[in-house]
Formats: sequence, structure tokens, C-alpha cells
Amino acid sequence: MDLWPTFASRYGELGSPCSPLALLGIGLALLSCAAPCAPQPEGRPLYVFCGTGDHLWVRDREPVDSPATIDAMLQWMADTYGISRLYWRGGQTQIWDDHYKVGPQTPLQYDWAIGWKRRLYRELKINEAAVASAHRHGMQAFLYTGLFEHGVQPDVGIVCPYLVEDHLRIEHPEWCMVDRWGQRRCPGPIAFCYPQARRAVIDRYLQAVRRYGYDGINFYTYVENVGIRYPDEFGFNEPVIDEFRKQYPGVDPRSDSLTPQQRLDWQKCRGKFVTQFLRELHAALSAEGKRLSVILDSKQPNYPQPWWGKEFPGTGMIYLDWEAWVEEGIVDELWVQLGATADQVRTLDAVLAKCEGKPVAVTFRTPAPFDATWEPYIARGVTPVACITSPRNGIERYCLDPTSVGSLHSADWRLRLQSVDDVAQGRLQADAAQIAVLAGDPHVLVRRKVMYALAALKAQEHVSAIERAMADPESSVRIAAAAALATVHGHDSSQRVLQALERNNGFQFKLACIDALAGMGLQALPALLASEGSTVQAVQEVRVRALYVLGREGQAGQVYEPLRAKMLDRATDDAVRYWAIESLVGLRLKLAPDRQRQLADDLVQIVDGPACVTVQLHAAWGLGYLASTIDADVQGLALQALGGLLKQYGDGCARPDAAFGWRVAGNSILMFHQPGRDLLEKMRTQTDDRWLAWIAYQIRHVPQRSGQMALVEKQDAVDSHKRYAPAFPGRRIW
Repeated sequence: MDLWPTFASRYGELGSPCSPLALLGIGLALLSCAAPCAPQPEGRPLYVFCGTGDHLWVRDREPVDSPATIDAMLQWMADTYGISRLYWRGGQTQIWDDHYKVGPQTPLQYDWAIGWKRRLYRELKINEAAVASAHRHGMQAFLYTGLFEHGVQPDVGIVCPYLVEDHLRIEHPEWCMVDRWGQRRCPGPIAFCYPQARRAVIDRYLQAVRRYGYDGINFYTYVENVGIRYPDEFGFNEPVIDEFRKQYPGVDPRSDSLTPQQRLDWQKCRGKFVTQFLRELHAALSAEGKRLSVILDSKQPNYPQPWWGKEFPGTGMIYLDWEAWVEEGIVDELWVQLGATADQVRTLDAVLAKCEGKPVAVTFRTPAPFDATWEPYIARGVTPVACITSPRNGIERYCLDPTSVGSLHSADWRLRLQSVDDVAQGRLQADAAQIAVLAGDPHVLVRRKVMYALAALKAQEHVSAIERAMADPESSVRIAAAAALATVHGHDSSQRVLQALERNNGFQFKLACIDALAGMGLQALPALLASEGSTVQAVQEVRVRALYVLGREGQAGQVYEPLRAKMLDRATDDAVRYWAIESLVGLRLKLAPDRQRQLADDLVQIVDGPACVTVQLHAAWGLGYLASTIDADVQGLALQALGGLLKQYGDGCARPDAAFGWRVAGNSILMFHQPGRDLLEKMRTQTDDRWLAWIAYQIRHVPQRSGQMALVEKQDAVDSHKRYAPAFPGRRIW
């Protein structure tokens, strides 16, 4: 079993240039069963959620990459569906940009967070634009963020390394939930059992509410990482233990076996401090005239939500006493999350019964807000929440009026847009010329949708209009134009794509250009080979990633040497070298044996040499994937190189990746099976280097895998720690 798939390979083929939906990983397939759109009854209440990170990663979502696109989306929501509240996850992203550390050693994440989103938030100020637009269109704007979501220590997460963490966790590791030995930190939460931690987080939210003018805060309760291994792994902080001992003076939850009732009471002790945090936050928000909303899991409303499809909550089992929140007036709104209809209905019934006569509003998320199932609840004052993130969400239509060829020229931009979309979806017949003329439409969303329609119509005669759109002032139009060239392209479209990259290096635009060049196939190869000397980073990155796709489609022999040259060139940008390694490792099974060996030799030299951390770690990752395809003598050299790298993380390590690089090297060592395990055990049992023994133990006996929980029974984890764990050397904070 692969213990170390990359972010890309976990959610697509290894090295695929297609954007992996799961950075924010989020199970949107749950929304695919939405009912067809129906007109909204007069006065029907409806709210909407916008998962902004998804929109800024996956380019077929409605664009939120400029004030103009955001205002257009909210005008459509208000005018077409009468939506009166926006839950805006972009507010969470703003907090991340202001208060989180992001590491450059994972170029895909870093480019998205720093190269792309940071510009949108700091230069185009899309967060301010969203709140202002919502208010302008008669909507409230709620900050949507995670109650427990504060990033992770970098050796765990969705991928390893996962280099996104709140500075509060970095500067105050004592504020993190810990395991029963006080050694591992729970990835995600800040422990609310510390008054100073609660105060710091509350001050941050108040600052955001005042700065941006939110009308309230809405919390989801899952965490987006897979670092937990069993439900009661974390939460053993001294204040929680002290609280538990008030009820059970002679019982230590760290070492004693708990009865079912004691386990429940332990979970309630953990939850007591969450309630205290919400109590203090609600008081502070109320003083500002703002509201507090919390999302409940539809299946187990008294516990945090599991991340989509995961076995249990990544926070562990914290008892969320929402009934007490209602009784005390700690929350202003409870939102029942998406789930099986039976679970959602059962929880809605329970929440409504508890909230009767109380000033607590009730909402629920659904992909079918106009379905008859919800009519009795809406009649009782419950408000459905639709989700813009999915393309099938019950509110897809921009305009409810019927469309025709004539409506392509309507004075109402929403009707023009709907008409073009109907052509793109095959619901309305029109000539390509009737669509191409709208490439110069004054409205950004119309121009963008024209690109989709021309691609759907395979409008070869209008390639020039698509190519010109790559210079549009709005990035969403440029992205759509590049994507359209994957289907409709001319003899020199590949050169035009590369030229456009010299002007635009945006994250989504680069992904669209990779797809465009891949769609051109062999026709693009001469231009890609000729661009070897470009000094523009975006050109070089897209070139390398597009060459991988061509190699995967049968041209591995032609792309190998150009990719190898970039991988070995120390003057090349580090991220480009990273992608060259990714591409070559992705093509490993399509390479001749002598080239597989050459690739392994090259990676060994990089691991052993003076390469930067980004390149060295990815070379180490690559050796793990080559382990099963290279000869035994090369395997020995590769394992020796990885072992030498791992030893660098021992006592006195001054590497910038001291807190996480060992996980990369160690996971690759594991892919050498028994020889790798033997090497790790030798390092674990030696007594000269405390840190080396500890990280070898972590790699071997406390594994972390990308995209999946490394599940273990609690007793097995306790026994393994007792049997194998060396002395704890302390923590490294990155």
C-alpha cells in the first residue's frame, strides 16, 4: 500500500495538472442529487453559502476573483431568488491570510494561498467587496469559519507536509489539545480550556467583525485534516482533567479504563470549555449587535462534524451541549448540516422542539431548497441554506425567464447570461456567430460564459475571439478562454497560450493553460520544447506540467530529456524543479529501464546534494515511489540516501524543515518495505540521538498518510507507545 501519495495523486493520477478538489477537500459529490430548479414562491426565505476556497481552486465554480464577479453573483442571488443572507467563507480565508503561516515547500498549496489568494484579498480586496455587495443587495453577511479549524502542525494534515498553521498554535503550542502522554498535538483546534486562548481567539473575531462589517459569525465544527487516529486520542489538557476529577476524584482518564458513563462525562468535560468559549464570544458579539450561529451535524448533533466521508470527527469526541446553548441563549441560530434526509429531519425536529419559544433561529443546508419535503419546516420558520459551491444546488439559474435566440441580446444581463448558458448546456440552439459577438459583452459573467459556449459549439472559426479573451481585464474570463482552447484551437494557439502566461501567472489561469496545452496534444509539443529558455516562471511551470500530460499520453520518450534538464538545473526556479520531479516520477512506468535507473540516480544525487528543501524533499518523495521499479543495487543506494537525509533531523538539527521534513523522508523509507522498516527500527533503538529515535518511532509506529486517517484501536495505540516509544525529546515548532 502506498503510504505517501502526493496531494495531486491522492485525488487524481500522479502528477496530474488537474486541480485537486480536496485542498479544501470537501465531498461535494453529496450535492449531486439536487432537484431541478423551480421558481421561488413569493416571500420564501432563503439563505446561501459560498465556499470561497472551492471557487478559487476549481474554475467551473462561479468566480469570486474580483469585486465585479462577486457583485454579479450576489445581484443574481438577490434578484433571481430573493436571498437575504450570505454565509461567506471568504472571511475565513482572510483570517488565514492575516494570521496563518504558509510554507513554500509545497508549491501547489503555496501558489494557491500566497501567489493567488493573497493578491485577491490584499490588492483587489475581495473580502471587503463581498460584504459591501451583500449589504448593497439587501443581504446580511455572516463570517463562515471553523470553530476548531486553526491549521495543523506540518507533519500531519491532508497531505504531508501540510504547511498551513495558525500563528496562535505556533507561538503557543501549550494551547493545543494534547494526547494522554502530553506529546502529540491534535491537528486543528485551539484548546478552549485556557482563558488566555479563548480571549485571543475572541479578540481576533471581534477585530474581523469590526473591520469588515459582518452581521454575524457562523461556525462549522469539522477540521480539514486526517491527523487523528482514534476518537479519544486527544484532549488530555490539565484543566480538562481537573474538571473531570471534580466528578471522579480517583480516576485518571489518561491511564484508567473508563466506563461508558465516565467516557461520556469525559467528553462533556471537554465540551464544557467549548460552551464557555461560545458564551464569552456571544456576549462580546451581542454587545456589537452581531449574531452567533453554529452548525450541528445532522447525524450526531452533540458532537463535532466529521470531515466529509471520514469515520469520526478530527477533533475527537467533544460533547457539544447545544441544548444548553439554547436554554442559556448562548447562540442566536442553529444550522442543521447536510446529510441523509432521515437524519436531517430527525435533528431538525429535535432542534425545533428545543427552540420553541426561544429566540434561536433554525436553518438547514440543502441542495434542493424548493423541494416539498421542506415545506412543513419552512412554514414553522426554518430557513433553508443553498450552496453556491456546487454546480447543482437548486439555485443554478441566473434568471427564471424563458430563453430564446432573441434573449441573447436582452437588456437584462442575467437573461443574456442564462441564454448563453443554455447554449453551452445544449438547451438552446444558436449559431456560433450569435455567441461569438457576445465575447465583447460589457458584463463579465456573460463574456466568461461565452467561452464555455464556444467550446461546447466547437466553434473553430472563432478561435481568434477565444485567444483575444486571454487578455480580458477580468481573470475569470481569461481563465475560461484558456480552458476553451483545450477544445477549440488553431495552429498557433499553443504559442498564444505561452505568451499569455507572460502577462498572467494566476493559479487558476495556469491550470487552465495546462489543460489547454494538453488538449492540443502533439500540436503543442514544438512550442513547449521551444520555450525551454523562457525566463518567466509561469511559462516554465506550465511547460513542465504540460509535458507530463503529453508524456502520459504516449510521448514519454520525447519529454523525458527536457524534464530531466529542468530537474537538474540548479539555476531553475525551485517550484519548476519540484514539478519536473513530480512529472518524471509520474511517468516512471512509461520509461525504459535504463531511464528509470537514471532517474533514481538523479534523485539520489539531489537528496545527497546541496539542493533547497523544496527540491530535496520532493526528490526524497520520488525515491519512495521508485522503490518497487528499480533494481536491488539502486534500491540500496536510494535507501542509503534517504537514511542519510533522515539522520539530518536528529539532535541539533538546524534545517528550516526540522519540524516536518523527516516525515517525508521517513514515509519514503517505509515504501522500501522490510529493509526500510529495519532501518527505522535501528534508528529507533539507538541511544546516541534522542530526536532521531523519536522521529523513527513516529514514522514507524505513529504513521501519517495523505488523504486518509491512519486508524488504530485505542488500546493498540497505548500498547504500542508503551512498547516502542523512546524518551520524548520535546517539540519542534516550524
